[in-house]
Amino acid sequence: MRARIQDAALACFARRGFAGASMADIVKEAGLSAGAVYVYYASKAELMIDVARRVMEPRMAVLETARSAGEVTAPAEVFVELIDSLLIDNPFSSVMVQVWGEASYDAEFAEFASGIFESLITEFAAYLAVYLQDQRGVDAESAQARASVMVPGLLAMIQGAVVQATVFGESSRLRVRAGIAEVLSRVEF
Repeated sequence: MRARIQDAALACFARRGFAGASMADIVKEAGLSAGAVYVYYASKAELMIDVARRVMEPRMAVLETARSAGEVTAPAEVFVELIDSLLIDNPFSSVMVQVWGEASYDAEFAEFASGIFESLITEFAAYLAVYLQDQRGVDAESAQARASVMVPGLLAMIQGAVVQATVFGESSRLRVRAGIAEVLSRVEF
């Protein structure tokens, strides 16, 4: 039932934005009664937080797969794959931008966004540290320290790609993807 409600919310948020979509719209889209929806979600903000978590979970799995492969996947490939997973055939990248916007003034969203961001930093740093150890021969402590410094900047590139593609469309996505791939191919990890 939660997935059905989340699907309805994603559709409404993508169509009308977070602010423009009402719980009544979500209830109607889900084809449920208001009571059925409110059993699972007390507010639109609570629902949005759950939806955003759902959107991010598959991206976290990309990192897990990359670091647990026989040969750890190169960062340039992983980060471009993550950008693609966020922007190709994913009509909900605009939902992520909306979460970030809401987080700028709503404490509940800010707390949620901060928690997700810290989880992303932890996951990305764990992946990059494994890569640095396995593929570059860096000792574990140095690899973790280096990864911890690099990851916030790498995440900022991904966030920028999401914002640009959401605001400026497909041609921007292609241009930004190519630019990030080029930059990452020149970084000595």
